[in-house]
Amino acid sequence: MAILGCQTLERAGLRAVLEEDDRIRIVGEGTVDQALHIVRSTRPDVLVASHHDPEEALSALRAYRVTVPARIVLVSRLTEHVTRRLLQLGVRGVLLRRDCVEHLLWAVRATAAGSVALTPAAAGCVVDQYIRPGQQSEASAAARKLLRALSPREREILELIGNGASNPVVAETLTISGHTVKDHIRAIYTKLSVTNRIQAARILWQAQSRPGPRSPAPEHACRTSEDTELARAAPEARRRFPVVEPVPAARHEVRVAGSG
Repeated sequence: MAILGCQTLERAGLRAVLEEDDRIRIVGEGTVDQALHIVRSTRPDVLVASHHDPEEALSALRAYRVTVPARIVLVSRLTEHVTRRLLQLGVRGVLLRRDCVEHLLWAVRATAAGSVALTPAAAGCVVDQYIRPGQQSEASAAARKLLRALSPREREILELIGNGASNPVVAETLTISGHTVKDHIRAIYTKLSVTNRIQAARILWQAQSRPGPRSPAPEHACRTSEDTELARAAPEARRRFPVVEPVPAARHEVRVAGSG
C-alpha cells in the first residue's frame, strides 16, 4: 500500500499504525501531488490519503485522477454531501482523522478485499439515505388513508387551505358562507386528527409526495430532524454500498500506499 500526506510527521504516524499488521506492506509514501508518480511506480493495492479538510480531499481527487484498486481518504470532518461526493469519485474508504488509529487497519483490509469501509459517521449518512424513502413511503400511505375519510367538499377545502387560502377566499371560491367553511374545517381537523391548518396541509403534502430525484442540497450535517426531512422532496435512491464492520481478515499481504 502507499501513504499520501502533506506532513512527514503525519505520514510517519500512519506508517506506525499500519506496520502493526505484518500482512500490510508499505511500498511508497509522499505528498498528495505526488500521487500519480507513486501509484505508477509502486502499484499499491490500497492508497491512503490524509487531508486537512473535505474540500482539500475533493479537490485532490478531481485534480489527481489515479487508478488504484482501493483508495481510503482521511478527513477532519464529514457531512452527507461530502460523503456522497467522495463515494461518487471512487473512494472505497472514508475515515475521520481523529479516529483513524482505531479504524485504519480493518479499513485497509476491507477495501483490499473489495468492500467499502466507512467510519461510523459516514456509514450513518449512507444508511440514512435508504431509510428515508421507506419512512416517507409509509407516511404517504398513512396520509392517503386519512384523506379517504374526507368528503369531496372537505377535500376541496383542504386543497385550498393547503395552498394558503384564507377562510374568506375559500368561501368566495366555492360560493359558500364563511360559517360553512368553518364547519367544514372543523370536520377536516377531526377526521385528520390535527389542530391547525399547517398540520392539515402537511398530511395533504405527504399524501401527494412520491419518491423521486431531489435537487442538490447545501452541505448539512449527516443527521437532520424529522421536520426538516418532511419539508424536502423525497431523496433519490442511491446505489447500495456494502458497509463493513471490523472483522478478522484472512491472512494475506496487502500492499498499501498512504498519504499524511
